[in-house]
Amino acid sequence: MNQLAPLVLYCCSYSKDLKRVERLLHSLERHNIDKLDVYISVPEKDISLFKDLLSSHRFTLINEKDILHTNPKINQDKLYSQRGWIQQQVIKSEFWRLNLSENYLVLDSDCVFIKDFSLSDFIAKDQIPYSIVHEGREVLQATQRFGPNNARQGFLKDRQPIKEIMQRSGPVIYDFGYAPFLWSRKVWAALDQYHLSPNNISLLEAILSCDSEFTWYGESLIKFQVIPIYPREQLFKHYHYEHQFWQDQAMGYKEDILKYDYLGIVYQSNWQTWEDFGASNKSMPSRVLRSIKRLLKLLRFKLQLM
Repeated sequence: MNQLAPLVLYCCSYSKDLKRVERLLHSLERHNIDKLDVYISVPEKDISLFKDLLSSHRFTLINEKDILHTNPKINQDKLYSQRGWIQQQVIKSEFWRLNLSENYLVLDSDCVFIKDFSLSDFIAKDQIPYSIVHEGREVLQATQRFGPNNARQGFLKDRQPIKEIMQRSGPVIYDFGYAPFLWSRKVWAALDQYHLSPNNISLLEAILSCDSEFTWYGESLIKFQVIPIYPREQLFKHYHYEHQFWQDQAMGYKEDILKYDYLGIVYQSNWQTWEDFGASNKSMPSRVLRSIKRLLKLLRFKLQLM
């Protein structure tokens, strides 16, 4: 059996995010100094689009069903009846079954590298990756100040049930995100061996019960202890909400400053909609209304800073 690579880079994407993937690939060409292998999976219907429009870039394109076929426990009809972000959680979490690497860095399409990186940024020792473990205070503080008001409740809803399932006691709620995620195949295998299979459930069913794949990974990391934990903070600056970006811009925290402490930036696609590929499926009045709401949010943000 061929020895697995210590780490590969992986992005699960689709047509709407093609422009973002192209931006990601440009940043990888500038900063991937160890030439770590890059894999991108897309739905079967998007294969030709990605091949044709991204042919000048170095990466391996995968039909996402090739990942799903590695685990017959996943009911694909049920999976594809779910919303897209649920589908992507399952696909990303099953990538390890392709047997390409011991570990993988899961890049969302809206990730951008801003500084050079190498294998040593992700592997602590002996092919053991660092583990992203913190308490989510950055996003919790930002949303406590600028909203949305239900962000803290949502944070707990996505994490507390999995903590209880894994029987971890104590008041601390850990955050094991956000993108890019740094995952070991051994942790996913342990979740399958020690929790999913004994309870006769698939990863899809686990995620449908509580839809935070990185929390399933993180609590499994702590519960099953199949690798040592070498903790790291988030690898990228993550702008979950546009007001976080506005705040940093107002304070002068731009890429030349951020790169001292972060490998990259995530510009969340939920608000950076102008990077969407293809024609919008929203009507003109709907797009105008969205623009007006965005301007009003910006005005309210500026007033709150005064």
